[in-house]
Amino acid sequence: MDDGLGVALGDVVAGLRDGSRAPALSAAAGRGGDVVWAGAVGAPARAGTDGGPTPEHAFRIGSITKPMVAVAVMRLVEEGKVALHDPIGAHLPDAPAADATIAELLSHTSGLPAEPAGAWWERAGGSTWEQIVASGLPRLVAPGTRYHYSNVGFAVLGRLVEVARGRAWDEVLRDELWAPLGMTATGRVPAGPHVRGYAVHPHADLVHDEPVADYLAMGPAGELWSTPSDLVRFGMWLACHDTLGAAGDAVLPVPARRLMTAPRVVVDEPGAAWTGTYGLGVRVRKDLLDLPGEGSVPVRTVGHSGSVPGFTADLRVDVGSGDAVAVIGSSTGGFGDGTGLLAALRGVRPDVGRADAGRAGAGGGVGAGLPELTGAWYWGPVPFTLRPEGDRLVLAGTAGGRATEFVPGGTPRTWVGVTAGYWQGETLRPVEQEGRVVALDVGTFCFTRSPYAPEVEIPGGHDGVGWHAL
Repeated sequence: MDDGLGVALGDVVAGLRDGSRAPALSAAAGRGGDVVWAGAVGAPARAGTDGGPTPEHAFRIGSITKPMVAVAVMRLVEEGKVALHDPIGAHLPDAPAADATIAELLSHTSGLPAEPAGAWWERAGGSTWEQIVASGLPRLVAPGTRYHYSNVGFAVLGRLVEVARGRAWDEVLRDELWAPLGMTATGRVPAGPHVRGYAVHPHADLVHDEPVADYLAMGPAGELWSTPSDLVRFGMWLACHDTLGAAGDAVLPVPARRLMTAPRVVVDEPGAAWTGTYGLGVRVRKDLLDLPGEGSVPVRTVGHSGSVPGFTADLRVDVGSGDAVAVIGSSTGGFGDGTGLLAALRGVRPDVGRADAGRAGAGGGVGAGLPELTGAWYWGPVPFTLRPEGDRLVLAGTAGGRATEFVPGGTPRTWVGVTAGYWQGETLRPVEQEGRVVALDVGTFCFTRSPYAPEVEIPGGHDGVGWHAL
């Protein structure tokens, strides 16, 4: 790769880290089926490692686990063991949403809720399959009605893989996907050196350790560790721009990969243009790359993003050129996305100042009528506001992220999300302590008045020393 382009890619990563204050950030780029660049930034203490982060250090990748699980499912389809139009109950009689098809589970149109019952599982720990079955999860809508992102749906798909293969889902991925593609750093636990994940305080130079919980049956929704280089290898293969030939087809033939990356359902977010769709376990986007002299250039990309406490990740592959980028950070609050890196890979130096999504302010004021509920809240370290609008409550990220309108629910002191978005159909309820509201439970996630407020019982627990400097 041209040295100037390598510098440009490094500048983008440095800008992402400066904008988000992520303790560690790692990225890689691929072209022509090969990983052509990789880099990592972060002070040694902030990386939670001896000597600082390198491109070989693994991070948690969250929901980028999902397209890998989808590959395992598609291999079962190719072998004739299951069919995409089969109801999942034909293979897992005890599954929630037994009448939803395998394709509906893969495309998040099964009608299942986003999260399992109980406390915030990403911090507190997941559920066993038996607990998921016994919890009697509600159906938000009939299968095939609309897109609603569901981590539970991928727990069901992971169970399908385990039952069909007779062994753990991650063992199946190791043998059938990672080993053939040369993804030696990917696994359910770190295969080598790895970094620690933190919540970064939004208003101070402080961090809060994030737990690494056991996700149990929820693992297929987002438990894996990997490196950006491994993700780029996976992404180029998924987009059919690998150089593996027959070996790549043996994992999954090109027609099946093209089926996975074809849009099946629009991702309808309130107040946003329809730029995102979902295939079979894969996000398909129309990204706009800011290119000097060309303006905003639309590019179709495939891949996925990921988020678990302590880590966020992004994988994007230009379907036309095969250019691929992956970025992973060790911060709950995120770093933005990989579009700036993808633009730099086209041989330009983008404005790295775009990547300041982590600079959110406190936001919000106390609204009239429901002062104990409205105002500023924090999902971990990420600032949100809850404001009244007529008979509704609107929960929105202060940096312009997820936003959902809630109306009064069927039981007192509950509200249900009614607009498209992550929490559509999910329930918001106040959590009281000694007669006052100290937290919000939103689809099992815990929101507090200050980042990980020490007086509130947080699923997964607090850092033993609280917020602290590194």
